[in-house]
This record gives sequence, C-alpha cells and structure tokens, in this order.
Amino acid sequence: METTALDYSVLSKRRNDLFGIAIVSIVIFHFCLLSKWAAAKIYIALVGSVGVPVFLMLSGMGLFFSMSKNASIGQFYKKRLVRVVIPYAIVAGVHFLVRYILIDGKGFIEWLRGVFFVDFITKGNSQFWFIAFILVMYLLFPLFFKLFQSGKLNFLKLVVLCGAVAAANFALSRLAPELYDNIEVMLTRIPAFLIGVYLGEKVYNKRAVQLPFWLISILGSAAFIYVGIMRNVAGVKFSMYIVRYGETIYALLFIMVLAIVLEAVNSGAFSKICAFFGGMSLELYMVHVSLRNIMGKIGFPGSNILYYAVMVVIAIGISFALQKFDAFAAKKLTAPKAAKAKT
Repeated sequence: METTALDYSVLSKRRNDLFGIAIVSIVIFHFCLLSKWAAAKIYIALVGSVGVPVFLMLSGMGLFFSMSKNASIGQFYKKRLVRVVIPYAIVAGVHFLVRYILIDGKGFIEWLRGVFFVDFITKGNSQFWFIAFILVMYLLFPLFFKLFQSGKLNFLKLVVLCGAVAAANFALSRLAPELYDNIEVMLTRIPAFLIGVYLGEKVYNKRAVQLPFWLISILGSAAFIYVGIMRNVAGVKFSMYIVRYGETIYALLFIMVLAIVLEAVNSGAFSKICAFFGGMSLELYMVHVSLRNIMGKIGFPGSNILYYAVMVVIAIGISFALQKFDAFAAKKLTAPKAAKAKT
C-alpha cells in the first residue's frame, strides 16, 4: 500500500477548525484563571493559554497566503486594518464607556486612553492587548513576508529573529521593568507570530513535515507541560520567558496533531461547529474579555460557572451579529472603486 508523506498543507485545510478550537480553549482558560476548582488548575497546567499562540500562528500563516496571492501592500493594509479596526472600535468604545464613564465615573480623556491603548502601556490594562499586538504585526508583516518568501535559510532566519526578540525582552525587563511588566503579555508572543509566517511559506509550498519538527515540538511540549504542572500544582515559580516560549513550542505540536486528527476523522458536523466559532473568533475574543471584565466590576464574579456560562452565551450572540456587520462593512469599504460605482 502506497503512503504519502505528511506535508504542512494539512494546516491550511483545517485552518478554520483550528481557529474555532483556539478561541474555545481561550474562553475556557479565562474561566480557569478565575476558578478555584482543582480541575481548573489541571487545565491550566496541561493546556494553558495555548489558544493564543495558536491564534497568532494561524494569523501569520493566513497573512502569508494573502500576500502571496496579492502583492499589493495598499490593499493588504486596507483589508486587514478594516477587518480589525471596525470590530475593535465598536467593542472597545462601548467597553470603556461602560467601564470608565458609567461605572468608574471617569471622563472622556480616560475613555480615549483606554481605547487607544495608553492605559495598556502605562497601567497594564491588558484586556485588549491582542488587538494592539496584531495591528503592529500587520504593519510589520510585509518585511516578514519578504524575509521568508524565498524559503532559503528560513529556519536560521527564524532562530535569529526569535533570539533577537528574546534579547530585546530581557533588555527591556532590566532597563524599564515597570513598562515591561505592563506589556510583557504582548512582547513575549512575537515569536508565535513569526513562527506562523515561517510555517506560512511551508504550507503555501506544501513542504514535507520532517523529523526535526517532531523532535523540537515534542521536547518543547514536554518541557511546557512539566513547567505547567510545577507552577500550577506544586506552586514553583518560573520566569515568564520560559512559560511563554514553552507554550509557543507546545502550540506547534498542538496545531499539527489536531490538524492530522481532524483530517483523519473528517467530521463535517464537527467542522461546521468549529467553523462557526472560527469565523467570529476575533469578535468573540474581544466581546468575551470585555463582558468578563465588566461582569466582575458589577458584582458578578467570573469564577461562578453559571455567571460565566451566561456571559459566554451572550458573548456568542453579540459576536455573531458583530461578525455579520463587520463582513458587510469590510466588503463595502474594501470593494474596488469600479464595483462601488455600479452599486
């Protein structure tokens, strides 16, 4: 019986499914952070926030495909920024209106500070850190694309880039520790996005998955799980460098194994469920962290599973409607001028 070598294109085939699983895992993780259940600690130890680097890797892969098919930087920026800015402006605008003005009694200036990430940088209010991160990555992406497009010495380029990021993290943590503590959640996630761009070239060219991938991802994942158990069960403290970078390697194994299993099972029903959540993953991320934050402010602790479950159901409904509006607005704003003239 003839067998075919596994190649990275399996990640592209199951990308929507993986997005859906990633956002669901993030929603569960955010509950576990608040919960005192023993099961919550086990989840954090064994899964953690792996959905975040998965999200970033898939985003980097998707951007590589997008720019490979259409090299227009202007169109690239227009489509990507519209896709993120519209839902963010709606969610963050309402969030900080409710949280800062209606609940905390602050003024318009404080609202602006929240919406434009000033409080994230100066105070560490990080509920929307992901949006700040992805906007910066969008702006830098054409440079990353050029770097990895040829496929030559890509692994070496990736190692050098990730090493430079780690060194910059270390330097900033020593030179400006308060600032670093505020934005660490963003800076330590840069390698995950870079790995996504690196994988994008492999997926696009259907390169075979080779032994080094399995060795690195399995060993790194084992180290992450060990650290997770020691942190969350035994109470041992580890540097966030180790936690974040171990989680990033864990995400590599996570997406590949999941993609292979999903491809083998090939369940249409499960894929539809995953695609449902994956299609509104950006909106669901923003809406649920917003509601989770406000819920705690008004006396409904997220550690209560009933409150949290109701919040998630509401978040899904809002996110579904918001995603439909986003798609409509993006279509109108990014349509070619000739097409707009006809409508």
